[in-house]
Amino acid sequence: MPYRDHATVQSWVTDFIELHGSVAPDVSVLEQYYTEGPDTGLVVIGLRTASTGTFVQPLERDGKPVWTVHFEPREEGLDLGAGAVAQLAADLQLLSELCSYLQERTDAAVAVA
Repeated sequence: MPYRDHATVQSWVTDFIELHGSVAPDVSVLEQYYTEGPDTGLVVIGLRTASTGTFVQPLERDGKPVWTVHFEPREEGLDLGAGAVAQLAADLQLLSELCSYLQERTDAAVAVA
């Protein structure tokens, strides 16, 4: 499945970053290997004001790939001032746009496959 290939996901993330100029949060693609399927590019996002582990991955829902955002659980609360909340909101907006972009690219790849 082409949308799960690490090199493909990396190129899509690179395209997204180029389209959005300077992307504030740290965005990287890691390789994962599963015995039951192909390697997948896991997109990890480092939020600027929250240490919550955050990543984007394609899941199968009703037989179709759907990019989803996963937030790791936190052991403690998070207190932020107005400026930090604004940064977090901007990071989450960008995360939403990245997830939508990956979904659009995946839908196009699946349509031609």
